[in-house]
Amino acid sequence: MQLVEVTLDSEEAVCDVLAQIFTHIKSVQEDIARLNLQSMEKINDLIFNSGVEVDEKTFVALQHQDILTQQLNAVGELSEMLQKHLENFDNFETLESKFLSALEIAKAKKEAYRGNAF
Repeated sequence: MQLVEVTLDSEEAVCDVLAQIFTHIKSVQEDIARLNLQSMEKINDLIFNSGVEVDEKTFVALQHQDILTQQLNAVGELSEMLQKHLENFDNFETLESKFLSALEIAKAKKEAYRGNAF
């Protein structure tokens, strides 16, 4: 395998592509979060307007919706954090370290937000 020298132009190109990817991820996350919120509002309206008693299965489903919201927000936060690291790009070694740190934070949030769903 031949090693390719990374030049400033190629570093900038990689950072630009990564920034576009994170922007896309954030956009998708926001769309899903908006749909999730609309779904929750409709479910809540149905429950309260119809006077339906919430059974255990419905209660668990509502808890899962809340977990989805928290997990989606964590994905958005990770995307924003990674984008900020790209904006302050020094070199790939520093970027790797910052990305790994952000990943550890994201993993901790995933674990904290998982509730009893898994």
